[in-house]
Amino acid sequence: MRKQLALLFGSLALMAVWAFPGMAEGWELSEDGKYWTYCDSPGVPREDEWIEDHGKTYYVDEKGHMKTGWVTDKDTGEKYYMGEDGAMYVNAFTKDNRYVGPDGLQIATYDTYRKTVKSEIKKAVPKKKKTKKIGQNAAEEPARQGYFLITDLNLDGYRDLVVMDGTEESKNLVEVAIWDPEEEIFLLSAEFDEPEEGAAACTLYQNPEEETIWLEVAETNGNCYLFQLEYQEARFKNVWSFEMEIDDWGGPEYLINGQAQDQDEWDFELAEARRARGETVLGGFLPATEENINAQVDRILTEEELDLW
Repeated sequence: MRKQLALLFGSLALMAVWAFPGMAEGWELSEDGKYWTYCDSPGVPREDEWIEDHGKTYYVDEKGHMKTGWVTDKDTGEKYYMGEDGAMYVNAFTKDNRYVGPDGLQIATYDTYRKTVKSEIKKAVPKKKKTKKIGQNAAEEPARQGYFLITDLNLDGYRDLVVMDGTEESKNLVEVAIWDPEEEIFLLSAEFDEPEEGAAACTLYQNPEEETIWLEVAETNGNCYLFQLEYQEARFKNVWSFEMEIDDWGGPEYLINGQAQDQDEWDFELAEARRARGETVLGGFLPATEENINAQVDRILTEEELDLW
């Protein structure tokens, strides 16, 4: 008897599915294949509303047609980008190169940053010079190009910019620029002329333990100047200056921050200053190609970075 009842109820359930195949709500494609509509029942589409389906958000217009591209919410005036499948973009770059966050809204400040950093790199990178070849057997000079590094230098959370010029083996600093989130511009912390023979060597160091960035200017005569990038600022502060001069009697005079010292004290303080500076030269520079720039600048934001923008 139980088996007969089970078979009876199973047959009734199957008949119900056959009799009402379109009862479940969902997406329907128009007969001409041009539009998708979302129907609660066959042929009755929803109109002019946002739809949540399987964890994604869609929008259908007054005719019930699913929309793609930019859509404006009539109640709030906010704009959202809907992909080719109709789903709202989140934490992604739109087809017209705008960034939208987890709520689907454009993060305009981040877009401004991205545009500005690309422009700054292209502006700072020196134009390539044609290599001269003198004589039939003369070797060409190594190819020179621009290099860049995008990293948070002053520990304010925003990624700053360092540009260099030269070859893979020998690079020279061009500029250090710090992002100002209030003005939405890069502020020049340091700018460097093209080095000539015998010019001072300018090097950026980072002290990982103290999380500080230092600029060392070492002259060929032995003078050394150490500047520290101020915390969450765009300015390098002159912390140490070590200079050697010739006194009235023709002998060497050793100066630390303008004060005369004996040579032992000068050597000791210079070693201590360089210890505070750290031994790690700032690295990680990439050739300033279009591919590298886009890869470094156009990044999906982390949760921490989202709070900044």
